[in-house]
Amino acid sequence: MKRIILVIIMFAVNAYMFPGETLEKPGPGPNVMTLDIQQATQMALENNKNVLASQEEVNQYRQRVWQNLNFLPTVTLSGFKNLDEKLMELEMPAFFPGDTPQRVTLDFTKNYEFSLEIVQPIFAGGKILYSYKNAQLDLRIAKEKRQNTREDTILQIKKVFFNILVLKELLKAHNEAQELADTYYKNIKENYELGMTSKYDLLRAELAAASVKPNVLKTEKLLNLSILNLKFMTGIPEETSLDIQGTFDYSNRSLELANLVKKALTNRSELRQLEMQINKTSNLLKMAYGQFLPNVSLIASYSYRSDLFNLKKKNWENYYTINLGVQFPIFTQFKRTAQVGELRVMKRILDLNYQQLQDATKLQVRDLYMTIEEEYRNIQAGQKNIETAAEGLRTAELTYKEGLITLLELNASTGDLTKAKVNFFQAVYNYNIAAAELEKIVGLKTTENTEGEK
Repeated sequence: MKRIILVIIMFAVNAYMFPGETLEKPGPGPNVMTLDIQQATQMALENNKNVLASQEEVNQYRQRVWQNLNFLPTVTLSGFKNLDEKLMELEMPAFFPGDTPQRVTLDFTKNYEFSLEIVQPIFAGGKILYSYKNAQLDLRIAKEKRQNTREDTILQIKKVFFNILVLKELLKAHNEAQELADTYYKNIKENYELGMTSKYDLLRAELAAASVKPNVLKTEKLLNLSILNLKFMTGIPEETSLDIQGTFDYSNRSLELANLVKKALTNRSELRQLEMQINKTSNLLKMAYGQFLPNVSLIASYSYRSDLFNLKKKNWENYYTINLGVQFPIFTQFKRTAQVGELRVMKRILDLNYQQLQDATKLQVRDLYMTIEEEYRNIQAGQKNIETAAEGLRTAELTYKEGLITLLELNASTGDLTKAKVNFFQAVYNYNIAAAELEKIVGLKTTENTEGEK
C-alpha cells in the first residue's frame, strides 16, 4: 500500500514540475481521400500528362492555321542607304570640230530610299486554298486526337478502378478463407492436445492454413500496385491514403448488334482521324497538280527617295509602280510529276488502311457484344455457384463436427466457396471492362439502355 501511495505522489510531482513532458495525444492520422470513379476520372482528365500534351497539340495546330492565311496580301516596309556606287559614264561628242569629246558621269540613284510594297496573290493554281484547308484539317485531327486521348484515359481509369474494386473483394474472400483455415487449425490443435484427433489431421490443418496465406499476400500486393497506379494517373500524392468507393454494375444491357456496328463505323475516333488524313492527302494531290499552273500576283510599290536624310526639307521624291507578276515553271526536273505519283500511292494506301480498320472495328464490336452476353451469363451462374458453395460449406462444417467427413473434405468445401467468389468477380470485371471498351468504340454510353441496376 505504501508503494502505491509513493508512486502516485511521484507521478503528481513529475506532472507539476514537468508539465511539458506528459504523454502526448496521438496526432492526426494520415491524409485520407474518399475517391469514386467520377472524381478519379475528372482528376485524371485534369492532371494526366497525355491529356495535357494533346491540348497543347491543339494549340499548336491552331497557330498553324494562322500561318496559312496566304490569300491575304503581304505588306513590306523597307529602307535603303546607299553606301557606295559606280556611276554611269557617257561620252559627249565635241561641240566644235576638232575639239576632244567629254566624258560625263550621271547619278540616277538616290542615297536614301523608303518603300512600301504590297503583294496580293491573285491565282496560285489552288495551292493557297488547299494549303489553308489542310491546316484546318490538321487542327480537326488534333482535336480528334485530344478527344480520343481523353476517352483512352477514361477507359484506363475505369480498368484500374474496377480492378481495385475486384481486388478488394478478392482480398476479403481470401481473408475469410484464411480466418476459416486458422479457426479449423486452432480447433484441431486443441483436440490434438486433448488426444481427440490424430497428428496427421493436425498437419493437414496446418498445411491448409499456410496454403491460403500466399493468396492473401499476392492479392494485397496487386491491390497496392493498382492503387499506386491510380494515384499516378490522377496526380494524387503517393503519401495520400485512398478510400475507394464504388460498386459494380452487372445489369442486363439491351444492345442491338447492327446498331452498334453502324454507330461504331460512324463515331469511332480512329476512323474519323483516318478519314481526315485521306481528305488531307486529296488536298495535297490537288496542290501538286496546281504546280503545273502559273502563279499570278499583283505587286504595288510606293517609294520616297532623297540624296539628303532631312525630313524637314522638301527634298524627297515619291515614286510608285503597279505590276502584274506571272511565274510559270516550265521544267522542274520531273519533281512535280514524281510528287503527283507519290501522293496517288499514298492515297491508295490510306484507303486500304481505312477499309482494314472498318473490318477490324466490325469484328471488335461483335467480339465485345458477345463478351458482354457471355459474361452476363457467367455472372448469373456465379451468383448461383456462390450460394451453392456457401450452403455446401455450411453443410460440410456440420458434417465434420459429426465426424462423418474428413478435414480434407472440409477444406475442399472452403476452397470451392473461394473459387466461386473469384470466378464471380472475374466475370463482373470482364463484363464492366467489355462494356467500357464498347462504349469508347461506339461513341456513346451503353449504360443508357439497361433493364435496371443491381
